[in-house]
Amino acid sequence: MPAPSADAETAAVLTEPVTGPSAWRASDFTGEHDWTVVLTPEEIGELQTALTAVKSRGLPLEQLTVDDFPLPVLGKTFEAAVHDLEFGRGFTLLRGLPVETWSPEEARLAYWGIALHLGTPVSQNAAGELIAHVKDYGEGEVTESATRAYRTRSELPFHTDSSDIVGLLCLRQAGEGGVSTLSSSMTVHNHLLAHHRELLGLYYRGFVYDRRTEEGSDELPYYRNSVYGYFDGQLSCRFYMTHYIDSAVPKSGIPLSGIEQHALRVFQDVAGMDEHRVEMTLRAGDLQLLNNNVVVHGRSAFRDEPGRRRDLLRLWLNTRHARNLPEGFAAFRHGMPRTR
Repeated sequence: MPAPSADAETAAVLTEPVTGPSAWRASDFTGEHDWTVVLTPEEIGELQTALTAVKSRGLPLEQLTVDDFPLPVLGKTFEAAVHDLEFGRGFTLLRGLPVETWSPEEARLAYWGIALHLGTPVSQNAAGELIAHVKDYGEGEVTESATRAYRTRSELPFHTDSSDIVGLLCLRQAGEGGVSTLSSSMTVHNHLLAHHRELLGLYYRGFVYDRRTEEGSDELPYYRNSVYGYFDGQLSCRFYMTHYIDSAVPKSGIPLSGIEQHALRVFQDVAGMDEHRVEMTLRAGDLQLLNNNVVVHGRSAFRDEPGRRRDLLRLWLNTRHARNLPEGFAAFRHGMPRTR
């Protein structure tokens, strides 16, 4: 297995609590209005005008630039959102996008325009998708070693995605379930530092993850990634899906020790404490944005009903204010390599 880069290998362990808005607790909020921005009719109209103009040109998404989506008013809302993501609490919710009046193609196009104002989108899978549907594809459970978690209806434990920012645009709610849960990974680290200091070395060393059949023919089907890294005075987190750790064991031949299994349970338990987590149910037209460096997220299992099949559009991107991270720390931060 390729070793982490020298910078990642020698990353300092943070021995003082993280302070500032990214180290939030549930009690810091009085309700969803604290993190929700309701878009105005003017902002929606501006986006619709830009969408209509771009749609008439018929260009592929990859050829479009931010200049193709002039948003003088809404663009300022996106700038504020990026500031909250990079320098504030690490998550925000934009509400009111008119997805119910858009065709599927229009929703993708409008979402792409939004993404270009937020940062640079990156590939999410071996097929090179820049916008992926998060829904039940009927491929099985997340425990199956060839299934990516976003393609299931399973409950998902706390985790991060690979890029700095993940965006989820809700096109349709499920018949039941699918509640989104967030926790500050900075607050989790503070709790671990205070109560489980003996485990910190395991999180900084990291775990081995399964590529879930998305590796190239000349690549290993697994990789190691640290949960925490402290670089240039900033703590960053990458805690990928724990199911991928379990399914990596038979591929790597590296068993999980008892203390490693304990550390994984402790992380989930701390993130899920009532005083640490917040919950939100995304409704059609909601755009949830999270910074994976400072926030972990999960969701409850969901059940679809006729006419109520849960469907979210997911984007991975990095903003123009992205922090510096060594190459060996956050695998696939700049996108999954295309192998299909």
